[in-house]
Order: sequence, then structure tokens, then C-alpha cells
Amino acid sequence: MQTMNLSRNYVLVLGQQCDDLRMLESSLAQLSCPLVFAHSMDQVTFNTEQSTPALVILAGSRHEWSDLLVNGLRHLADACGTTIVALTDCNAPSWLEQEDNPGLDGFLVRPLTGDVLTSLVQSAWVRRACHTS
Repeated sequence: MQTMNLSRNYVLVLGQQCDDLRMLESSLAQLSCPLVFAHSMDQVTFNTEQSTPALVILAGSRHEWSDLLVNGLRHLADACGTTIVALTDCNAPSWLEQEDNPGLDGFLVRPLTGDVLTSLVQSAWVRRACHTS
């Protein structure tokens, strides 16, 4: 678990380390965007109590994350303007339709490009700024 003085514009990624997450880390580093990986609910709680993220990315199968976790993140998002997206594949989506996922703001579809990730992060920052002003 990473501990640092988190800015309010950091990205919290929930999932196990894999190639996709290493690519996210590399792309976000180019944006000078702080990135925190969490692998458990305890780590999520610890990080969000320090500072709420601007963007949360749920990686892995939708079955890896409980409804309780997603609902808790949604409550946080509503209070702080955090954006929540799920990372999924374009050819084998494992997530239900958007209407069936009210806790999510959208989906981040692999293969990822730097432009898409940059746009998503900047949108999350703007949403956060508008929510707090």
C-alpha cells in the first residue's frame, strides 16, 4: 500500500497488478498525475480517508468488487465529485449495461490509448473542480 500526501486530483485504481495497470501507471506519470493502487477494501478506506480521489478505476472482473464497495464509492463520489469507471475489454465485456450499474459513471475500454486516458483524467479533474466550487 502506498502512503503519500495525496492531492485531491489523484487516481485510485482498484485491482491486482497486471500489464493494464502498468500501462495506466506509465500514462498517468506522463500527466504528472498521482496514482494509488489498492488491492483491498481496507486500502480503499485508508486512502479515501486521507484524501478523496478525482477518479476511481475498477480493474478486473465485476465479480471481484462487491456491491457494498461500489455503493460506498458512489456515496463518496456523490459527496466529492469523484468519477468512477470500470476497466473492461472491447471484445469480451464482463460488465452489465450502464443502466444496470448505477454506481458507475462509465467504462474505460481496453485497449487503452494515451489520448483516451488523458481525456478521462482531465474530465474527472474538471468534474471535481466544478463540484467543489
